[in-house]
Amino acid sequence: MRTVKWLAISVTAVALAGTGYALGRRRGRLAAAASATPARPTTTTDDSDGDGRNDRWTTRATNGAIVSLSYDTDGDGAIDRREHYSGPGGVDRVDRDDDHDGRFERYDALTASGRVILTHYDADWDGRPERWIQRGANGEIVSEWTDANEDGAPERYREFNARGLVTQEGIDADGDGLYEINRLFNVRWGIAQPAVEEEDRDRDGLFEMRTVFERDGTRRSVHMDSDGDGDRDQSQYLARDGQIVKEGHDRDGDGVFEEWRYPVAGNGVRVAYDRDGDHDVDGWDPPGAPAGWCAQRCATLPRESERDAGTLGRESSSLRARRH
Repeated sequence: MRTVKWLAISVTAVALAGTGYALGRRRGRLAAAASATPARPTTTTDDSDGDGRNDRWTTRATNGAIVSLSYDTDGDGAIDRREHYSGPGGVDRVDRDDDHDGRFERYDALTASGRVILTHYDADWDGRPERWIQRGANGEIVSEWTDANEDGAPERYREFNARGLVTQEGIDADGDGLYEINRLFNVRWGIAQPAVEEEDRDRDGLFEMRTVFERDGTRRSVHMDSDGDGDRDQSQYLARDGQIVKEGHDRDGDGVFEEWRYPVAGNGVRVAYDRDGDHDVDGWDPPGAPAGWCAQRCATLPRESERDAGTLGRESSSLRARRH
């Protein structure tokens, strides 16, 4: 049973985002250098480069422990970087003012070793991030969430490989917290065109339709689960002009397509039957196929059925491995 990805970031991103840090309100001036720390902290200043202007502020708790270090990296008098300390654990968060407008629009959550694991972006400084990026051991982007309307439920989720290419994308078009569209990308293509798109049209957590694409966006095949049991029971294979080349049906729900329909000239249809589920043709309707017809039209039903089942089986297994 393949389920759609629920909003998995509640464990990581939202937990970190909900710490109460309103980045936009932390204006990069000395007056804002002291964050919510133990009572009566003290702040000292330094001129680290000797140019006569203070460029570092150190805030300490009453026991002398560093609470935060603030920096003016470009010498304009405004703080554009602030490091927050968590006792002996060192820096656990860094606020950044990348555009030097006096407001922090980004902060990084760090591990105990100082590695950035999650970056939050708050471009309008309202304390509600519009974007989260999860990073790997080498700083590479692993996944990304986008919440354009800032309602706390990201509308888009993406995963990346080590080369920075998108491998999977989830879309929540109606904002209900459920990704009803799931896209898989062929990284060998190196383009934004998905190789597979799945749809959960009734929002029950199961994908009812799976479309496979060519590199240029042409539909290659469409697979459907009409009874909602998580297994496909109808498949259509398409020519480049969108015409159906063949159509398979699993009418008894046993996981085997016992009927394959092949359109022929004049709006006719030839039907191949596999009544015993052995992936071999038991009969044709109408009977008596012309000599060489099957070799030209279906390349023998057993071989094609087994190949298609194997391909879709591998794709389905990979989806199950990625569910939460």
